[in-house]
Formats: sequence, C-alpha cells, structure tokens
Amino acid sequence: MKVIPSVLLISFVLLLASAGTWASLTDVEAASGEVVTAGTMDLYITDNGPIIDHEWTLTHMIPGDSKSGQLNLHNNGTVADHVEITFSTVCRDPGYEAGANEESDTLNGADGMDKYLKVVSMSYIKYGSGISSGNLVKDGVSSVITDRNGNGYIDLADLNGITLDNLDAPGPMQTYPIDFDMEVRFDESAPNDYQGDECILTMKFDLK
Repeated sequence: MKVIPSVLLISFVLLLASAGTWASLTDVEAASGEVVTAGTMDLYITDNGPIIDHEWTLTHMIPGDSKSGQLNLHNNGTVADHVEITFSTVCRDPGYEAGANEESDTLNGADGMDKYLKVVSMSYIKYGSGISSGNLVKDGVSSVITDRNGNGYIDLADLNGITLDNLDAPGPMQTYPIDFDMEVRFDESAPNDYQGDECILTMKFDLK
C-alpha cells in the first residue's frame, strides 16, 4: 500500500526595510515525490507441500498410536513482530450421530476423548537464526500451557480455546522460517467408549 501525502508547501518570507517602507516577499514551492510505503505481512504455511489440509490425519487409531508432523511458517512480506497460535478441538462420534454406534462404544458422543490425546511434544524454532521459543511441550509437560484437567500431561483438551502469544515471527522476505513440530499420542488408558470416534484439532496462526 502506498500513501502519498498532501502537497508539501514550503514558504519563505523575506522582510526588507528601505526608506521607512516594509516589503514582504513570499516564495512558495511544492515538494513532489515524497512517498510513504507501508510494510507488508504475508504469512505462508507449508507442510512438505502447498496444501496442509488433512496432512496430519491418523485413522484406525488404537491406544498407543501416535502421529507427528511439521509446519513451516514463512513471511513473504517485509515486516513482522510476533505470532499468535490459537487452538480449538472438536470431538465427535460419527457412529452415534448416524444411529449405528460401534458395539463396544457405550458413550453417546465423544465427550472427553480429547483428554486421552496426549501432546507428547510441541516445538517452535526460528530456523537458522539461533532464536527459539523452544520446547512448548516436552514429554507431555509444559511451562507455558496449563494441565487444566490434572491428568499429569498436556492433551488436546488443555489446548482447546487457548492462545499462545508473543512467539517469534518468521523473518521477513522468507528469511528465518519457523519450524513448528508436534506429536500427539492416543493414550494407552483410553477406554473402549471412544471406538470409532474422532477429534479434530484446528490451529490458527496469526502473524502480528
């Protein structure tokens, strides 16, 4: 975006005294070409390809199965200050909704399934810059995310509705991209009630 200011008027006033008479001379010039250009922010996310939808999908999970993935955050613009990540989790029971629940699934719905989806690790590293927000979660434990349900580890239920703020921004013009890595495991203690159920984690990355 280009912002062109109003014409800049430069006025020079010269007072001359001669034989008791005051004279005033004014010279007005217009300065042209002054342009104020705003910087740009253009966040681009990749996951080993141009499309990230459904890249982190694991089907037919059994307790103990895990899934990991990486997102790469790039700034194609010229400026950036920080990144915010907002998480939301929705769990559902397609069998119950269709009126054909699995035989061993006695729970009407999928409430509580996200408590058994353990965040084993989550890291956020500004690649190549030496700057890192570090391990947001390591071995299920975090210093920046609260274990709200008190089960001893960070899970998708703990992430639901929270925002991680003031994370390092990717460098402008694609310098120093961000590597965001995450591993989730279906905890071994998950009961049969979650057979056929599913949880969807949505992460929103905001470049500020």
